[in-house]
Amino acid sequence: MKKLAELVAPTAALLISVLVITSVLYGYHVQTFSSAVAGGSRSYDLSGINSLVKFYVVGSIPSSVQQLFKSLGIQLTYIPLEGGLARATKLEDNSVVVINTRDAGLKPLNYYYVLTRLLDKASNYIIVLVNKDPKARDHSVLDAHASVFKVLSQVYGKTYEPVMVCDPSDETLWQPREGEKPSGCRLHPAVVSADAVAYYTRPPGTVVVENLDENNAASVVVFILKAYLPNSVFTKLATLLPRDLVPSTSIKEGPSNMVPLGTVGWITNYTRGRTCGEITGYQSFYIRYFYGNITLATGTLYHVFYAYAVHSGKGYQTTCWWSTINHYPRVFETVIYWKTDTYPGQVLDDWGPKNAGSQRVITYTVSAGMAIGKDFSATIEYSTGFTEPNAPYYTWMDLTDPPLGKVKVRHIVERGGWPEDRLNDVLFTVEPSSYGYLDPNKPGGYLPMVVYHSMYMELNTGDSTNVTIAALLRTNSYDWWFTS
Repeated sequence: MKKLAELVAPTAALLISVLVITSVLYGYHVQTFSSAVAGGSRSYDLSGINSLVKFYVVGSIPSSVQQLFKSLGIQLTYIPLEGGLARATKLEDNSVVVINTRDAGLKPLNYYYVLTRLLDKASNYIIVLVNKDPKARDHSVLDAHASVFKVLSQVYGKTYEPVMVCDPSDETLWQPREGEKPSGCRLHPAVVSADAVAYYTRPPGTVVVENLDENNAASVVVFILKAYLPNSVFTKLATLLPRDLVPSTSIKEGPSNMVPLGTVGWITNYTRGRTCGEITGYQSFYIRYFYGNITLATGTLYHVFYAYAVHSGKGYQTTCWWSTINHYPRVFETVIYWKTDTYPGQVLDDWGPKNAGSQRVITYTVSAGMAIGKDFSATIEYSTGFTEPNAPYYTWMDLTDPPLGKVKVRHIVERGGWPEDRLNDVLFTVEPSSYGYLDPNKPGGYLPMVVYHSMYMELNTGDSTNVTIAALLRTNSYDWWFTS
């Protein structure tokens, strides 16, 4: 009899969905970044989370991970793997299930059985695989992920569809026509080396956490909960958290007539001083996708996608040699690339913010349907967060190239009348977005939609960082797998 991993390995690869590519001069350097706030060790008491979210451990987890939860005030409920299967209680919604990657890889059938029973009636939860044992970073890790994905597909069937992220340097990305054998893209081995990987269900998404330790544990927990819990839950949760740990999101209205498809992120990476190498700041971002469709009188079906980016950054005051240096985000360049030049059937429809301007509060409306009926729209509003005179503001420029399908918006943070030392540790956020649709009358106008993103941030001192990801967007099929 084949092992479970051998039976589901093709689909297990679908789960590896936060892969970060940092471009360098000759090719790509591949790396994942933890969802964390930089800047040294911080101690947070997150015990207020316990009244809103339940944390369960199936089997056992490393003592170091137990200590991290304890240091944050988070209560863990342990469910035995052996002997407790028949008595396993079905979980409540808004639960976090933590399992040890090494154990799940060695006993995939056991974990499949107990998780299927636990999650049978729940509709909103997160599964976190922790992988703090360097000796376990081999094929058993993929076996563990295979087991988890088998559970999710068993419980949800066709309604569970993770957003899949690929290596942008993979030139073999292609889209088969109906009836052709499906293919995919090259996966990154980061899932084997990451300290933790989290999968969530409403909407689907994945976070890869490269480093999980006492310096970033609170940030990892908060970022994961923010992206994956219902807004009604996190609204209650946010009042319990330090403000610098609460990510921003501000869709003012819409997107109309669309459903959430999935999320990539939060993903965080850091800037470093060019002389002393100290951490000088960080950027964090996530992309939330929405899906809709429209059928014209001719009977032609169009698949429509909305990509909403939240791109944040912060700088720190640092010391290099005998100098004190103030850092704050100066430039954000956010790219949503619908690949029209490669696939003419992937059409960029509308985007924002457009043109150029200077404001503390930016509001824009985007709509899909310049060619297919204007059935979808969204209004976004975001700001620097300041209202006092001479406070910082944004200048923005629209560098979009519609024939290429490349939306590119550059935001510049202007100090106004403020000195630089007032901008240390201030979080700035920008939120470009755009619509793309598949035109079946053109080459490449069929599922899945392939979309690229590039997130660049530069501090006032010139320190910078850039992340590039590629995503495959679908509707509700499991006919895709990746090769690596």
